[in-house]
Amino acid sequence: MKIKAPILIVIIVLIILVILAIIFGGYKKPSPGGEEVVIAKEIYGISGTIESIGSNALVVNALILLEDPTKTPITQKVNVSVDNDTNIVKLEFPDPKTIPAGSTKPILPKETALKFSDLKIGDKVDIQAKENISEKIKNNTSFTASVINVVK
Repeated sequence: MKIKAPILIVIIVLIILVILAIIFGGYKKPSPGGEEVVIAKEIYGISGTIESIGSNALVVNALILLEDPTKTPITQKVNVSVDNDTNIVKLEFPDPKTIPAGSTKPILPKETALKFSDLKIGDKVDIQAKENISEKIKNNTSFTASVINVVK
């Protein structure tokens, strides 16, 4: 069966329009309420809970900031790579009951260096990157952590 030239041209134009809409439309993730949300264009860190641990890699169920800061962040699983330069630290904050009333001294957490093998599923983490990771989150690709803070 031979396709007529006008039909072929219409099909090609439609394909081009779909591709352009994907490229220039930005990444929009549907929210549970049905409206679309746009992930922030610049993200340099995530906070969340470790879901799984692999060989020099984590999957974190993280809060993702949105382009519109008045909207509630979304939750998404994010792939994180760890290398020899990743600094892993446990932060332990003092019990508020032990802080004297009216104290004006800064409250600093106790920092303890950890190894990758010390991380556990369920740990609450704050992960920082040296680069903008927005596109990697949008594309569901891994980024390399520069700092992992385990918050206790």
